[in-house]
Amino acid sequence: MTTKSRASLICVLLLVAVLVVGGCGGGSATDGKAKYPERPIEGIVGWGAGGGTDVFARAIAKPAGEILGQPVAVKNMPGSSGAIAGDYVTQQPADGYTLWFMGSNYAVNVALGRTPHKLDQYIPVARIQHDTAMLQVTKTSKFKTIDDIIAYAKANPGKLKVGGTGAASFDEVVVALWEDAAGIKVNYVPYENGGQMQAALLGGHLDVMFEELGPVAGRVADGSLIPVLAFSEKKLEKFPNLPVAPDKGWNITLGNWRGVMVKKGTDPAVVKKLEETFTKAKDTPTYKKVEKDTYLDLRAGYLNGKDYGAAIQKDIDIYKKALTKLGYIK
Repeated sequence: MTTKSRASLICVLLLVAVLVVGGCGGGSATDGKAKYPERPIEGIVGWGAGGGTDVFARAIAKPAGEILGQPVAVKNMPGSSGAIAGDYVTQQPADGYTLWFMGSNYAVNVALGRTPHKLDQYIPVARIQHDTAMLQVTKTSKFKTIDDIIAYAKANPGKLKVGGTGAASFDEVVVALWEDAAGIKVNYVPYENGGQMQAALLGGHLDVMFEELGPVAGRVADGSLIPVLAFSEKKLEKFPNLPVAPDKGWNITLGNWRGVMVKKGTDPAVVKKLEETFTKAKDTPTYKKVEKDTYLDLRAGYLNGKDYGAAIQKDIDIYKKALTKLGYIK
């Protein structure tokens, strides 16, 4: 082989090597997954600002974004008790760049048939928290205890105004179960977001508010709002004098859980990365502080994606039975 031929052969081999390496690095789906995320991620919330799901999303999005190396921007899309947001997620590419920060209302929506999107159209990533629902009044309320409230409701059927977030929502379902168990009839007043409801209670337009502690932790701490009943299996360590529903003979201990799902079809490697990310994010000092400050540590909440999916399906079945009994499902 001449010197010229040898040089040509070397050039050809180098070119082949470059093409092979370039092909592996530029077009491979595997590498694309490894790079995820390459741009900011959108986190959808089906409620307005100030409510429990909004507070949750913003609290977990920040550390999750720091772990992923890309910001997770929270976007509120209120309406239909979260169903509009769930529908939006199904219309986006299954690429992991649209997350759904959702909660118990999804299970209620499926039970009611208010959303066409069944659980198998999403992939549960992780459950992060399991909140504790309460009935709360203002410090100037004429009601000082849950017994005061029950006595008034029995004497004045349909006149006790109880606020909650959403119509035929998780809040209304639990309030309806409480009515049924206590043998009373109340006037349930739905609000689009927690901020509006809290303002209504403080303004004297409601008698009682159904709300978790998180969104109103500051007002509970300064005494302007007072919890009178917790829907919990057992006494709360931080509120030892607060009655829980079983104390009154009412077996109602449902709590609003919140977590993350993505659209079905998202690459398993991306789902795994998201699950690992949110598992780490919930343990960061940033989120732990929010969890403690907003009483989200009253119950254990975390579930991995597989267990979260099973828990959602279990709640869908519970809500179907409860809503049928209460007449919401014919």
